[in-house]
Amino acid sequence: MSSRPAASSTGPSKARSFVFLCVVTAALHAAYSAVRVLVSYRALDLGGDAVAIGVITALFALLPLFVALQVGRAVDRDRAGTFLQAGLVLTALAVGVITVSGNLVWLGVGNVLLGFGQILAMVAAQGFVPVLAEPNSLDQRFAAWTLSVSVGQTIGLPVAGLVSAWGGGARDAATTRALVALLVLLVLAAPLAFLLRNPATTAREGDEGPQSLATMLVIPGMGPAVLSSLAVLTSMDLVAAYLPVLGEEHGFTVLLVTILIAVRTGSSVLSRAFLPLLLRHVTRARLLVSATLCSGVPMALLPFTSSPVVMGAMLAVAGFFWGIGQPLTMSWVVGLVTDRNRASALGLRLTGNRIGQFIVPLGASAAAGAAGVGSVFLANGALLLGSAFVTWSSLRSRLSSPSD
Repeated sequence: MSSRPAASSTGPSKARSFVFLCVVTAALHAAYSAVRVLVSYRALDLGGDAVAIGVITALFALLPLFVALQVGRAVDRDRAGTFLQAGLVLTALAVGVITVSGNLVWLGVGNVLLGFGQILAMVAAQGFVPVLAEPNSLDQRFAAWTLSVSVGQTIGLPVAGLVSAWGGGARDAATTRALVALLVLLVLAAPLAFLLRNPATTAREGDEGPQSLATMLVIPGMGPAVLSSLAVLTSMDLVAAYLPVLGEEHGFTVLLVTILIAVRTGSSVLSRAFLPLLLRHVTRARLLVSATLCSGVPMALLPFTSSPVVMGAMLAVAGFFWGIGQPLTMSWVVGLVTDRNRASALGLRLTGNRIGQFIVPLGASAAAGAAGVGSVFLANGALLLGSAFVTWSSLRSRLSSPSD
């Protein structure tokens, strides 16, 4: 079966294109991870509470709910470069809107735009990965690409914290400085995004055309894969959105909270860096189950301590296993469909993620309003453990095998 080249004949090589893709991805996720935390502080400064934060957090996933699969279809038609560039531009616009927002309505608008830019950029970037991968190297390529995601998150949060702390002043001024710094980072990454070309279309043997949503959903393993990805990504979002609220209750500074979240992302960097080695000693099925099973307990226990050291240890454990889960669910869904439907399957996976990112924060805001912010983390732990059971049920025949 033939495959598409990564770029036109005048474009960069596959190896160079993958480096460009990883650098742009790191810059984008530095912005996404830091802005999501800064939005929570911005909401608090504008008079919002835990309920308002839950609603604004849910707005991030509103448009992606309706467009992720369509974006995947377009990327499958060889428009990955165009959508990556559009996503970066829209992300920069969203950060600008959030920076100048003077009320909760405009803050919500900025978060909607941020979510739209993120879905365009991430479906396109994930669609590039299989094109730039050699046969039988999808796990390794997705591990390397998600490593760039974690590197960006690890860089973005401390930079935002340090910039916000530099110069003193009121917290709203501090968050504005951090947002401007992230906007500059996106501008610096833009030239590399525009060097990535749309993959050139070539005929492929056995190409069966696009698979419908219904066809993909009934493929054995697709539902559990989407649920596992949803549980992990939603958990990351809840940490970003509600750790500032929990930290506020304990008197933590913005810098301390960003450091705690950076510990989570840093442990994801570690697990993704060692994922190829882990795959040589542990089956993919066992790693997929561990991604949610071993992160559910520390999430449920997080509200029961006020020690930043203990919190950091719990977040490190959760982050390590989340770092394993995301790349493996990507290669899981890609392996369930034909080559022509890879980006569509990734779009379906992201649609599931956004359903979780929209519904769970709304439920979390209601829980936080009624039972306090600690209930958010308890519910999060239950979601992760439930997903672990579903994954185990789907893969149990492979769990007893010595290899995948």
